Amino acid sequence: MATINQPMRFLATWLFICLLAILSACSDNLSQLERIKSRGTLRVALIATPPLYFPDESLIKGYDYEIIASYAASIGSTLEVIRANTISEIIAMLKQGKVHIGIAGNSPDYPDDNIRGSTAYDDDEWYVIGNRKNTLPNSVDDITPSTVIVAKGSKPALVLSHLKPEYPSLFWLELPNGNNRQVLEQVNKNNFKLSVISADVYRYYRYLFPEIKIAFTLTKQYPSRLLSYKSEDLSLSNSIEEFINSYKKSGQLEQRYNTYYRHLNVFNYTDSFHYLKRIKERLPQYSSLFKNAALDNEFDERFLAAVSYQESHWDAKARSHTGVRGLMMLTNDTAKRVGVEDRLDPGQSIMGGAKYLSILKASLPERIKEPDLSWMTLAAYNVGLGHLEDARIITESLGDNPNLWIDVEKHLPKLSQKEWYKKTKYGYARGHEPVAFVRRIRRYYDILRLYQQEEILEKLDQPLNLDKLKITSPAL
Repeated sequence: MATINQPMRFLATWLFICLLAILSACSDNLSQLERIKSRGTLRVALIATPPLYFPDESLIKGYDYEIIASYAASIGSTLEVIRANTISEIIAMLKQGKVHIGIAGNSPDYPDDNIRGSTAYDDDEWYVIGNRKNTLPNSVDDITPSTVIVAKGSKPALVLSHLKPEYPSLFWLELPNGNNRQVLEQVNKNNFKLSVISADVYRYYRYLFPEIKIAFTLTKQYPSRLLSYKSEDLSLSNSIEEFINSYKKSGQLEQRYNTYYRHLNVFNYTDSFHYLKRIKERLPQYSSLFKNAALDNEFDERFLAAVSYQESHWDAKARSHTGVRGLMMLTNDTAKRVGVEDRLDPGQSIMGGAKYLSILKASLPERIKEPDLSWMTLAAYNVGLGHLEDARIITESLGDNPNLWIDVEKHLPKLSQKEWYKKTKYGYARGHEPVAFVRRIRRYYDILRLYQQEEILEKLDQPLNLDKLKITSPAL
């Protein structure tokens, strides 16, 4: 076997060291943005609760998540999400260099000169909330000392700290090792009197915790911004500024906002209360059937469950005056089309409904992408493919995008107006019905996801140390 003599070995080692030095020097000369692009990964710390981020595999990933995912794609990088519970955790990761960007949702400025906030991409209100069974205060001045509780290091704690200079008598309790979800649950159970919550989080969690109610709105709104660690290298922050301004100008930010919040504008306490009760009492007996149908037809099982609840409230014997029957409320014609012999048989009904949804989904143009594809599939399930196509044609004729549900739902009600339906192929339809139908199912879907997510996260939460609650009132 040939061997390398000593001079040659020395030369090879020397060349290798020189190459490392050259590569290191080149790396040192790269800007932060160039290094991120070179490595191909953008690391982001993000509070892992809806609506910022949905930490499960589903149709939608989160409002703030999708914004930062769009930015990552714009610089040719993949997104790596590091989950956090509080804004304090995010700040710590930024300062330690573990992440490039932090996202905490709308909040006041964090009291650290080393943290830079981008241009705001959103502004939202903050509420003082309590249990609806109680008499609630009308202003900060009406709050009894130490009746407000928040998680230590959380955004609500930061908001209260910003209020303190204006309200010197304001004192509150901080829950160590807790999180906002746990606080909301305790207020919902009436174990805690009051707390503070941002409007975007409240829009989602009021469905999971229907006993919580707004006492009053705080006077200040706070922005949502992308957080980064300050340095002389402005390449990343400049790139973020350019992206946010472009994202706003293009209309994509407004579209994203409507996608996540428009269907949540209506809250019905009684409906939410009964839905949560039926999730506990009725859904378990059908869960395996939804799972099997979802696997066979490539749907999220919670999506199918939400459709079924809208149709029958998970009553296997349900029937309407028009003759539709069963868990998925199939007509005789639809049942025959998908091979259902007994519409009252839970397994047949769920599988048949899933097959029909799959047929409708496959019939829609490929250029319609998720989650719009699923929302339009639901509309077709309610009003028919023909009427949906008529609405899409009207949408395009008026300069909107026929492939986006938020545009199509604006124009579906025109199918009941003579000046519009007389121009269509399929004629008159009660176009407001599929709009309401889709919004209700989307709400049921979101609530079910939150409910199941809560079951998982509760097992990971640290026990509440209620005996270690501390009265505090720090001023910034």
